[in-house]
Amino acid sequence: MADEFDFSELRNYLSGQIDLGEAELLLDEPWTLTRKPAVPGAPAARPAVAPRPAAPSNFPPTPAAAPAARPVPRNLPPQFPNSAPASTAPEAASAPIPQAPIPDTTGFAPSLFGAVDTKASAIPAANMPTARTVKRATHAFESAESLDAFYESIKGEALYAKETALARYVGPTKPKLLFLLPAIKMAEAANISATSTDAFFGTPVGQMLSRLFASLSIEQKDIGITYFFKSTERPLAPLLEAALRKMLAKELSFIQPEIMVTFGQPLFYQVFGKGKNFDDNAGTAMDFSGTKSVALVDPYLMVNDKQMKWLTWKVHIPRSGLFTIAAK
Repeated sequence: MADEFDFSELRNYLSGQIDLGEAELLLDEPWTLTRKPAVPGAPAARPAVAPRPAAPSNFPPTPAAAPAARPVPRNLPPQFPNSAPASTAPEAASAPIPQAPIPDTTGFAPSLFGAVDTKASAIPAANMPTARTVKRATHAFESAESLDAFYESIKGEALYAKETALARYVGPTKPKLLFLLPAIKMAEAANISATSTDAFFGTPVGQMLSRLFASLSIEQKDIGITYFFKSTERPLAPLLEAALRKMLAKELSFIQPEIMVTFGQPLFYQVFGKGKNFDDNAGTAMDFSGTKSVALVDPYLMVNDKQMKWLTWKVHIPRSGLFTIAAK
């Protein structure tokens, strides 16, 4: 059609319209197409037919044809998500170009992705991570073979490095009852090296406890005394409490008491941990390192408090089931 008509006038008209701009757009058509003279020997041009307008359709447009599927490596298992079955490939598609097998480095289980090449997924021994061995810190007192050797060994612990003297266990061998006190009171520090229970039972607190357990058929000569922290009392960090629990367990293995009695709420949590409530477990029969144990209130507060004495005698002692009231 470009050879049959002369578009020079149309070109000039459009150029003029562009120069005029939208404000002065001309809507008339002063140009006409003029037919060029026919060239001898050229085939006659077919008359132009106006395109037929498309009828409106309510159907969505047909999607474009999907591109041909890529060739899948032959060594991939059939369950691999990106692999397509061979039957879905177009018949006209050419045969895939042979490719080198892709090594399987996923190491997935065969139940999920088919058989796995054990040689490809095996990790060389040289690249295996080195097994870590956790070394447990041992203390000298853990290997002690006697009670005296135990006390000599704990002197070298950092916990007692600055202590000049340590309170040792006093009392009979394998006592019926062991009093575990938190630490030595400042007023009793002068008797820290005592070798008899008389120093403790000579105090008002000791006399009160002696009368209390005498009513439970336990005489003073059958009672032993030791301390959780074997020096004058002071605040203890949680890490120190954990070390003292280990020391107490080792000490009990030598003393071998029938029953251990702890006194006071702070000592209860230091010995039995924060997982138990003192008010719910006071007077209850418990166990520490294989030793029957029971927790009572602080005797230094009980000695001047009739209500705490009544609570101990009427509630905590019967609740334990470990003591028998002596007949009068």
